[in-house]
Amino acid sequence: MAQRIDIDLERVRRVADGLSLLHAQLGSTAATALTTGAHSGLGTPRSLAAVRDFVDDWAVRRGRLLESIEAVGTMAEQTAAAFTQVDDDLAASVTPAQPVAGTR
Repeated sequence: MAQRIDIDLERVRRVADGLSLLHAQLGSTAATALTTGAHSGLGTPRSLAAVRDFVDDWAVRRGRLLESIEAVGTMAEQTAAAFTQVDDDLAASVTPAQPVAGTR
């Protein structure tokens, strides 16, 4: 017996859009905020060094996070497109062909 697959493609597309927005926001604002914070008059060289270390480490981790967000967003977009194509193909396969006008 065949099982039914029920996919909310609109939700999958919204996830892809949300991940794209998150990627853009995290990519543009986080680096600026941390970089300017490192030069905000923290006082001692030790505290400034600690902030710089954090910024450098965060830049690496943020880069990895951005790559992951982009990859998952791409997967969501491809999933929605693939399921839409399968649905269209299945619909076409069960829809009877329309007879050409003037033939029986």
